[in-house]
Parts: sequence; structure tokens; C-alpha cells
Amino acid sequence: MADNNQQYMWRQRRKRNARITVWLIFVVLAAAGGTFAYKGLKDSNPQTVAERYVKEKAGVDDFTVKTGNRSLTSANQFVQDYTFTYVTDGSTVEKRVSLVQQNEKKYGLFPQWSVQPETVQYVDVQLIAPVGVQVLVDGVAPTDSDVQTVDDLSPGAVCYQLSVDDMGGKLQVNGLPFESYEGTVLTGEETVDVRNALEVSENAKVQMEEMGKSMLNELFTAVVSGKQASDLGSLFDQVPDKEDLFQRLSENLLEDGTPKVSSISFDKFVPEFGGIYYPGKDEEPFVGMEMTLSYTCSFEPADKADKAASGDETASGDETEDETEEESGTEAAKSQDKEAVFFFRYQDGACTVSSVKVPGIL
Repeated sequence: MADNNQQYMWRQRRKRNARITVWLIFVVLAAAGGTFAYKGLKDSNPQTVAERYVKEKAGVDDFTVKTGNRSLTSANQFVQDYTFTYVTDGSTVEKRVSLVQQNEKKYGLFPQWSVQPETVQYVDVQLIAPVGVQVLVDGVAPTDSDVQTVDDLSPGAVCYQLSVDDMGGKLQVNGLPFESYEGTVLTGEETVDVRNALEVSENAKVQMEEMGKSMLNELFTAVVSGKQASDLGSLFDQVPDKEDLFQRLSENLLEDGTPKVSSISFDKFVPEFGGIYYPGKDEEPFVGMEMTLSYTCSFEPADKADKAASGDETASGDETEDETEEESGTEAAKSQDKEAVFFFRYQDGACTVSSVKVPGIL
């Protein structure tokens, strides 16, 4: 009886596994068939192909389309015309797009249509972009031969002379300190300055804030530790006035070489970013950014620590009643709200600090 039960269970498992296998095969075949049909049908409707072309090239989603004539080429290929009407830059544009049916079918089953090259016209456009960023127009980067010299153009920008489809070209801009940007190079203007459309990225803002915090801590620590301006780290390498800055803070924090404070700390940082700026004509190429960093500076005067360390025995019985609350207050820990200003330069994706304005604390 036990053997019969085991054989029965075994047969049931075989049937269940067979059903699962058949079901998995069916799902795989259905998915493959759906993908096959989708890829095959994607470019089989000429109007769908034409609409996708207009959306990508003109950067518009709202348009009307009128179906035109269908004709034959000398190679016996069907040509289907469409007329699109849309508004761009406040002007109504009417554009004819012709689709030509390809000789070969997709997977040997599905007819395919593409924009007829003869109907595409190209217009020369000047494109101005920040120096050091990656620029792509229809997925292609301009070359050195496309760079054009323009009088009075800042060294922080570069001008490209490009030939663009008269419906426009898909524009992509990538690189710090900017957010990645996608737009359309429209041919209604002879010059397109993409600098006006770019925004500072959050990554760049975080980078600048962290650099500012590190510089504040390093600068004040170096002063009260008796170091020199030459001991400051690489963040100060491009700051031409770091000697003067160090000297001013030393005069504020030291007396006869002795620190006036026993400890300093910073917190409650709040950055505020100014607009992007570009260098003058005779300066080196860069993209500039200003940041005002607000913070709270807490410090403890050195005389309080000195008295605590000396164990002054007169503190309990010999204190005079003439001591004022103001005098005792000079020994207490203090905090002040301050602002430091940093000027950053981005060159080929690298960020450096070109100038720093830091107030004293006493």
C-alpha cells in the first residue's frame, strides 16, 4: 500500500511539473512574440514615424497634421507626404515631411518607413555654450573645426557654427556646475546662447558648500595653532590673497603670538548662491560662481580657560562686589552669526576657489 501511495504522489508531481513547464514556455513565447511584433510594427505606420520625427526635431507636442499625396520614386518606392502645422517661438510654422517606404521589410514581414533625406533642409546656426561642458546636437559633439571666433565673447564661452535641420536639432549639455540640460536648437534665430537656459546643479552646490566649510575650519585652526599661510592645504592653492587673509585673522585672534580664544567651532551653515558669471576678455577661460556662506561661530575666550587651569583660590572669598556682569561675561563662551564669501571657478569639470572673504570673530 505504501508503494502505491508513493507512485501516486510521484505521478502527481510529474503532472504538476509538466503543467508549470508548459506555462513557462507559453509565457516566454508570448513575451518574445510581443517584443517581435512591437519592434516590427514600430516604423510600419508612416504617419507615426512622421509625428515622432516632428516631436523630436521641432520639440513640440501640439500640432495638426494633414495627409498629403502618395507617389512613387524612380526606384518604385512609395512616398507619403504630410503637412504639419505648429507654433514655435510665437510663430506659426508649416512644415512638409515626406516618408519613403523602405525596400526591405522588418523581419521580412513588416513594411518600414523613414524620413526622405531629400526633404530635409539644413540651416547654419551659431550655438554659444559655456566652456568645458559637453555639447551634443542630435547626439553628435561639435568638433574643433566648428569653433568660431566671435569678437567680445567671454573666454568662458565657446561659439560653434553648426548646420542644423531646419526643424531644429536635439540639444544636450552636460558638465559641472550645471544640471544636465535637454532642449532644441531652433533655427528661427541665427545665434542660440544656451548659457541663458542652464541652471546650477545640486551636486555643484553641495560641492561648493563642503569646500567652504572645510576652508573655514582649516583656516581658523591654522591661525590658533601658530601655523603659517604656507601651511594651508590645496584648497587655498588658487587663492592669491591668502597671505593677507591669514594675516588679518592672525591680528584678530592672536595677541603677542598667543591665541585669544581657547576653542572655535562652526555650525548652522546656510549657503546662498549667486548667478553664474564669466571672465572678462583678457582672463583665462572658466565658469564662475559666487557663494555666501552664513554660519554660527562659537568660541571660548582664552582667559576663562586660563583661570580655570590656574585654580584661582581668591575666586570664592576675595571677589569684590565691584566686578560687573559685563566683565564676567567676557569669560563666557560666545557665539556670533557670520558670513563668508567664496568665489569658485569651474574649469574642465574641476572646481577651485579663486578668492575668499572671511570676517574675524573678535
